Amino acid sequence: AFENPLEMPPLSELVNGNSKVLILFDDNCQPFPPTKKPDMRQIMIETLLRMLYEYGVEKKNIQLMCAVALHRKMKAHELAYMLGKNIMDEFYPDQLRNFDAEDANQIVEVGHTEQDEVVETDKAALEADLVIYVDMIQIPLNGGHKSVAVGLGTYNSIAPHHSPHMTAESPHVMQPEGSHMHACIERMSRLIQKETPILVLEAAMNGAIYPFHLRYVGKPNRDCNIAEKVIKTFTPATLSLLPESLRYNILKSVRTDYEPIQINAGDIDAVHERTLASMKDQLAIDIPRQFSTLVFGLPDMSPYAVDARINPVLVVSDILGYVFNWFYNKPIIKKDGVVIIMNPTYEIFHEEYHVAYKMFYDEVLADTTEPFEMQQKFQEKYAKDEFLIDCYRNKFAHHGFHPFTVWYWATYPLKYLSKVILVGPKEPRVAQRLGVDWAKNLDDALAMAREISGDDDVVALTMPPFFYANVGD
Repeated sequence: AFENPLEMPPLSELVNGNSKVLILFDDNCQPFPPTKKPDMRQIMIETLLRMLYEYGVEKKNIQLMCAVALHRKMKAHELAYMLGKNIMDEFYPDQLRNFDAEDANQIVEVGHTEQDEVVETDKAALEADLVIYVDMIQIPLNGGHKSVAVGLGTYNSIAPHHSPHMTAESPHVMQPEGSHMHACIERMSRLIQKETPILVLEAAMNGAIYPFHLRYVGKPNRDCNIAEKVIKTFTPATLSLLPESLRYNILKSVRTDYEPIQINAGDIDAVHERTLASMKDQLAIDIPRQFSTLVFGLPDMSPYAVDARINPVLVVSDILGYVFNWFYNKPIIKKDGVVIIMNPTYEIFHEEYHVAYKMFYDEVLADTTEPFEMQQKFQEKYAKDEFLIDCYRNKFAHHGFHPFTVWYWATYPLKYLSKVILVGPKEPRVAQRLGVDWAKNLDDALAMAREISGDDDVVALTMPPFFYANVGD
């Protein structure tokens, strides 16, 4: 891919003995859940480094950076898992670091877009003779212009597109087509491209979430053999006998079998067009029509809770921000439909990673769950809070603005749906804090939905594998 990039010269013509090269890569939000070793980041970057050395680039002129944006920074052992021992020994810590959106000595203003959106980035990107972004793509949300513009984005640059104004009238968050959010990101990316050459390497990943010995779990029952059907029948009952902490550890120990189905390098537009096409081939499923009620059981997993328990804010955002928006043409749910979320929704917040989430839950959601109102009353306060900035910079916490961003992705479904019902908490208090309804069990929730729709037009989604819907009329 590097020797035959799309709409760019070969890598050998882009660098020489004097070149400064910045290699960027994603944090552990993707691929999600975590993949087996060796991680594709390690494989791709080790290959890239050998090529750069062969073309005369000196080690001292190479920097590696994890493009965390406003996510929590990666710990050393997490970087080692992603990149492998050899890269860590060779570059960490002097030439391998996390991006820091609050480092005033590193952040520079690139300019303003035609819509007057400020673009800020790490000055290492502008000082490099070549920026190379190594990306693994699971869903159309990621990659393309989003990589550098958001991965090295600051609060000032991310706030314009991670805003309820971008999503209130347009449901397209999870794909570029028809998305106000992605259009804003593209404007910013093109401004950065004017200042520094960017070569992207995108690996479109398959949907092999389950390793070989668990692959039957992801099969429809009709495709399982007798032994697999028996195991699937008894596994939930068996797991229910185990302590909750042990079930959690078993779940978190699973490593995926993700492999690339296509790899392309070159110009952002040319590469991402191919990535999106391969993603569509893999993810698109036809659903004959819309339904009145959707039921989804959410496991204790979230891209923003790797190595942590999922918190109540993420329960809402993972369903309404992600799952609801996983469609190509229109939502699976009818206008004024009902979504039923099944999750125990424990009030657990990771003491390091989710400091801002805990404050958001206790203060912001206690006051309002309305995205525009919380934006006006609380966003700036949290984004500029010195304690939260210190937690982000030095204590591996998500940025103070991050819980707002995930809540904003639910702006459209919160308007579109007539009711969201939470099943799992033993009492309604958690649901009330989240601004949703509560039912003590699924039967009660379905009865509540039936009162609204007047029918039993219900669909239950099972993931994995991930999919995007093409919904018929």
